[in-house]
Amino acid sequence: MRFSPALRTALLFGVSTLLVAASRFPLMPERLYSFDSVNLALSLDDFDPSRSQPQPPGYPLFVLEARLVHLFLGSPEQTFAFLEILISGLAVGMLYLLGKRMFCPWAGMTAAALLFANPAFWYYSLTSPLRLHLALVSALVAYCCWRACSGEKRYFLLASLALGLGGGFRPELLMFLFPLWAWTAWKCREARLLLKGCSLLAVAVTSWVGFLALASGMGGRILPSFSEYVFAQTQDTSMLLDASASWRRTAGRAVIWTALGTVPWFWTLPLAWKARGSWPDWAGRVGFLAVWFLPGFLFHFFVHIGDPDHALTTIAPLCVLGGACLVATERRLSWKWVPELKERGLLIWIALLGNMFLFFGQFSIPQRNADAEFRGSLSLSDAVRIGIYESSYARFRWIEQMADLGLEGIEKLRSSTERPVLVLWARDGEPVWRKICYYLPSQRVYVLEEKGDPTVSASQARLFEANQVLEQHTGTPPFRLPVPKGARLIWVIGANLVSPLNQVIPLQSSSNLYYTDLPPDAPSFRWGSFEFVPE
Repeated sequence: MRFSPALRTALLFGVSTLLVAASRFPLMPERLYSFDSVNLALSLDDFDPSRSQPQPPGYPLFVLEARLVHLFLGSPEQTFAFLEILISGLAVGMLYLLGKRMFCPWAGMTAAALLFANPAFWYYSLTSPLRLHLALVSALVAYCCWRACSGEKRYFLLASLALGLGGGFRPELLMFLFPLWAWTAWKCREARLLLKGCSLLAVAVTSWVGFLALASGMGGRILPSFSEYVFAQTQDTSMLLDASASWRRTAGRAVIWTALGTVPWFWTLPLAWKARGSWPDWAGRVGFLAVWFLPGFLFHFFVHIGDPDHALTTIAPLCVLGGACLVATERRLSWKWVPELKERGLLIWIALLGNMFLFFGQFSIPQRNADAEFRGSLSLSDAVRIGIYESSYARFRWIEQMADLGLEGIEKLRSSTERPVLVLWARDGEPVWRKICYYLPSQRVYVLEEKGDPTVSASQARLFEANQVLEQHTGTPPFRLPVPKGARLIWVIGANLVSPLNQVIPLQSSSNLYYTDLPPDAPSFRWGSFEFVPE
């Protein structure tokens, strides 16, 4: 039976989505996974980037997409799980179509499989529907650009539309993929086509920027608010803003998170290079992949990369390259030494199993101080082990379990006392304060941010109830923070803060939390920039 091209494409995306669902759905967390996920959940009812619902720059098209799904599924948890599976399946299918066009169907299948099993892609197909658009839009724009470069110039218009709308899901995609779009325009060499493409790109970008300004009600505050957010995120990571030793961490993360999925197949590059003549216009193909890959990678290397999923834009072209290299290597080895190799696809299976091992394997984590001086090979070893862990199933499960234990622990400590209860959250506390406020909306939570912590430019304290700020203390420390007399203070803090706090006020341990029952006549006490005043 012969199927139409449209039906074959639909079947492809259906199969890829079903494969993603079968492998991801049993592992899905029951609660919202991260700080950003809670921000996105809040935006389903009240879109306001000025209050981090969601965080700037607002991602208006994602919020619109999620709201449509939310109408049918009802809860943010189900909405995001559905989108994680759907967007992952579309990205995998899209990469197959691109690899098939650039090289051959087997290379496309291998590229899609490499993305499917990539540790960062697997991790965030369980935890972040938003950032998966980095892979999907990247593959979609590259697919349209490749077809335009191959003579189907109408696809340049589709690339322009995809790039413009893609910015409404993740604005950095405009910066990362614009060079590929411009290179495609130069390849097409048609002024009228370029004019139409620029118009489509401008209209697409203007549509979501206008929606963002109107829906958020930010008006003239939109640019200052977003620029402050960008500066806060990059001030400690960019070697362009701060030439201190922290740039090594950013550069190392960019290399490790981007290249991690290449480890099982990287060795095939020399053999594939020798076989490059088997691909027509191989230089054009390599050039296309380079223009697609380099802008995003250079930004991550020199400016900012906060999490492994930020690399999904650049992981996609590496998967296409890996698919071509594995197929070319199998052909060369089967032709010269092992005729059975090509039929069995052993090298491809090794690469896929290697990626799955990097995600599911249990790796020891170095316990040394991350801020220590560079120690040569020892520091490099630590960076690799930490990089592997940060996109592994072990970390996923740890964060999920710590959130469950923390929320259950707070409930237990609240229900076991008649005292007024106040939660105090500080650096590295698990669960993050957004989760506490979201899942325990009646509980008041002090968020204590000390200058010098990641992304914190000035000390401040905020008192939250649900997603509302009741008090905010800024300026020159110390901040006088009123706490109820005789209260039970529940501390949600990182392990490295426990000892300094215990020297100020006695702590009692409960599960992964700490608490203090204040005597009715307890005096005020100070910890860092914060003075707690019973009243």
